[in-house]
Amino acid sequence: MPDPIPEGPGFTAVGLRPLSGGEGTGAYGVNDAGMIVGESGSRPARWDRDGHPTPLSLLDGCSGGRAVDVNDAGVMAGSLLAGEHLRPVCWRPDGRVRALELPDGALSGTACQVNARGSILGNAMWPGHRWRALRWAPGGETVELATLPGGDETQGQDLNGLDEVVGSARNGSGVRTAVRWTSSGKISTLPPPRRATACGITDSGAILGDGVVWNRDGGTVLLTGEPEFSAGQVVRITGRGVAIGWGLTPDRRGIGARWDRDGRPTVLRPLPSDAASTCFDIDEAGAVVGESVSEGTVRPVRWDADATPFPLPSPPGVTAIVAQHINATGTVIIGHGFAADSSAYRGIAWHRS
Repeated sequence: MPDPIPEGPGFTAVGLRPLSGGEGTGAYGVNDAGMIVGESGSRPARWDRDGHPTPLSLLDGCSGGRAVDVNDAGVMAGSLLAGEHLRPVCWRPDGRVRALELPDGALSGTACQVNARGSILGNAMWPGHRWRALRWAPGGETVELATLPGGDETQGQDLNGLDEVVGSARNGSGVRTAVRWTSSGKISTLPPPRRATACGITDSGAILGDGVVWNRDGGTVLLTGEPEFSAGQVVRITGRGVAIGWGLTPDRRGIGARWDRDGRPTVLRPLPSDAASTCFDIDEAGAVVGESVSEGTVRPVRWDADATPFPLPSPPGVTAIVAQHINATGTVIIGHGFAADSSAYRGIAWHRS
């Protein structure tokens, strides 16, 4: 008989309806007002609290796309498909679309994040599948982000509220390293211990990398997990400097983890009777969302601030699988499940009851 599951704060599950027929839906971003953005079939869409979809406008010549992020003012960022290439775009709160211009020579591009100011982070592709990070100002002006001396490839991973960006860049020898760009686009490598990429930056300047946090004052904090687990992937950092990721236990099981700003780890254990866990996002109070795994079963889970795991329910007609994002206030979680009647994956929103 499985161990009892503790009672936790209540969340109500809502399936995100498709724009038409039995097509699948995917949720990729949610703001503190509860606006959810993503795609229905191959079309960009947003959903209200009750899971009703609204299509987002397309540019002429584009056949579909997706929205991937939304700020608290309702500005959305994403990409549209134009033939074989992607076009970065943003949508105003009323749903009107605006193209984000690419530098001369770029073939394709994506917009992946929008901050509170309305600045947008993206990446553009040149011939030869060479990618370069760039940023668009709130007015739409393109800000090219510098490359390392002798290098010609960069990748932007995160944007803070001050328009600072972190990611990776190849140097003249072709070696990829973690970098930071100032708001004006100047680039610098991060100090030892150097890692291949940086994936998060807070407004206070704390930068999350592969097993390390670099602070603006030059100090570093290593993220380890011994003896309970060996640290692996890190994925998010909050404005308070709390980071999450996952690693492997000595018996090779995946396990989620949360580190405080001093690098002390807390294991995010799976639900009772499950064997492994993975986490994907964290709110400002320290609640984490992800998945709990046993043989043949994956369930969405939310860990409270004290690291207690709670299962998230399934909406009618959908078997919930994973929770992937939580808004900063912790009031809305998004993820996906499977709808057997239409054989399609469906987005799910969990609203705090």
